[in-house]
Amino acid sequence: MTASAAETRERLIQAGIRLFGEHGYRATSTRMLAEAAEANIGSIAYHFANKHGLYLAAAGHIADQLRERLAPGDAPDAPTDRDAALDLLREVVRRMVRTFAADDDCRQWLLLVMREQIHPGEAFEILQGRAFGVVQTRLATLIGRLTDRAPDDRRVVLETHTLVGQIVFFLIAREPLLRRLGLEALDATTLAEIEAVLDGHLDLYAPPPC
Repeated sequence: MTASAAETRERLIQAGIRLFGEHGYRATSTRMLAEAAEANIGSIAYHFANKHGLYLAAAGHIADQLRERLAPGDAPDAPTDRDAALDLLREVVRRMVRTFAADDDCRQWLLLVMREQIHPGEAFEILQGRAFGVVQTRLATLIGRLTDRAPDDRRVVLETHTLVGQIVFFLIAREPLLRRLGLEALDATTLAEIEAVLDGHLDLYAPPPC
């Protein structure tokens, strides 16, 4: 693929993320997508076969970017040492906070992701298989080690989902938080405070004192 073609493909994906998120799949036309990407309509067929292909490519882009930010590389086995496992869990949670609370790209992805959460389809399976499920498994493996349970134990699954929900809420309900704090944006001090709050929650998994 030439540099020009690659740039066109990227613009179409970015336009798809924005327009599919704002208007939904059915209300977004190929003309709207082409105009937003400053490309001709034929380029959609060339790169993605059709609008549906572009929609799936947009979901795949989000999934791959989330996985790169939240779970880079192959997931290591959970350390047998509980202190080391807790340290790794804290590291993963801090990475998630920085992504969901402060990453501008993540805010652009939110609407499309939320639509797929409400009405799961083929794109949701891409998001789940390539991002959500990977992160959930990594967290569950660590929480399972810290609680002496299997990663797929129902309690571990629920605790993992609850932890993820706490963090994602800083993205979904970002504006109410900013209003309450009297801020225009989440600064470094506030992000550190958020991390400290979540660190306090993770103390639940701290090994008991000898």
